[in-house]
Amino acid sequence: MAINIRHTYHTAVEVDYYGENGFICRSHDDGSIDAISERVCEVLVKHNFSRAEVVCSADTNKLLMKIERS
Repeated sequence: MAINIRHTYHTAVEVDYYGENGFICRSHDDGSIDAISERVCEVLVKHNFSRAEVVCSADTNKLLMKIERS
């Protein structure tokens, strides 16, 4: 299994998790982008999600990072 990460730096994010059938849940996280990436990867593997999209606060809803399992 490989995990591919594409990101820009941000400290407060909302994370959308997706399974094979689409959107599953949203969570809030903050910290360095490296720490957020590690936590998101752990959740992906633990709950067998297929991908996650990390977006910033509801103010901009800008996509910062996509993490996909392959």
